[in-house]
Amino acid sequence: MNKIIPFNKDITFNDRIGEIESIALDDTLKFVNPHNIKGELIVRGCHKVDDLHDDFSYPMPVDITVDDKYDTKKASISIDDFYYEIINDNILRVKIDLLLDDLYYQEEIPVKEEREVVMEKQEETLEVNNIAEEKNLNTDSKEEKKSDVLDLFKETSNDKEYSIYRVYVVVENETLDDILNKYKVTKEDLEDYNDLSNIKPGVKLIIPSTDE
Repeated sequence: MNKIIPFNKDITFNDRIGEIESIALDDTLKFVNPHNIKGELIVRGCHKVDDLHDDFSYPMPVDITVDDKYDTKKASISIDDFYYEIINDNILRVKIDLLLDDLYYQEEIPVKEEREVVMEKQEETLEVNNIAEEKNLNTDSKEEKKSDVLDLFKETSNDKEYSIYRVYVVVENETLDDILNKYKVTKEDLEDYNDLSNIKPGVKLIIPSTDE
């Protein structure tokens, strides 16, 4: 099962907000023990007042206690939705939905997942058997197969492993190229997480990043 945890906050600026030129949401949320989540939600961006551009960053501490009736061994916390509203000249209201996923009641057994694990093992066994048969039928090509396997691992050894995912809200007059250049990601990487067919103001994008 999963649960949505709403988080609303009014952020007060020291000066006028003016126009929001860019805005994104980062997080450092994690389980510090089986029933407690701590970290920060960080709203970052840039606003324009008259002709002056100014970056802003507002960290918001989060402390969530999960009822001990839930088993959280497989649980994860992530950002499900993020939107904002300018209330007046100095107040920006952010509304964030956090998703707590893969929760189970203590007595509940995730049968479906157990079945999936069994199926994976069966598929692995089948694959090993197929490889064994191929080796028996093609003994003359052992060296070639070994070379192919080595090349495969060589190609994948430098793949990126993303550890951070930002939620970014597209603003007025912003193009896809602007976003790619800003966050140093490729269009292909962005397409793995988003539908890029209709980029317009207000659309939320998940930005993968390897930044620590």
